Amino acid sequence: MEHPRIYSELDKVQKNRISYIIEEFSEDLMNICGKCMDIGCGPGDITKDFVLPSLDSNAQIIGTDISENMIKYANKTFGDKKRLQFKILDIETKNLPKEYISEFDHIFSFQTLQWCKNIR
Repeated sequence: MEHPRIYSELDKVQKNRISYIIEEFSEDLMNICGKCMDIGCGPGDITKDFVLPSLDSNAQIIGTDISENMIKYANKTFGDKKRLQFKILDIETKNLPKEYISEFDHIFSFQTLQWCKNIR
């Protein structure tokens, strides 16, 4: 979708699913700190409102998405430079940028990998 604001207003199903997952694993999540990546973050609302608050207060997240429009919206609306940033990334690339190799303590992906044709 090319309209991030509209997408974030209509993603109620995704928010319900994420809420359930976060509740189910809340004890594990609250112990997660360090540098994390959220693959397929879309407009960033779920990363900001659901994922980040469920982690240790020292955790940092970089939300990634293939859509430039989504990432621009996410940075403008939710990015804070200290704990939450958003960057463009095609997770199916065969040449992962060096800045992402062995840089993350934890990686999340909610409702994204099923859209990938080749996740190797």
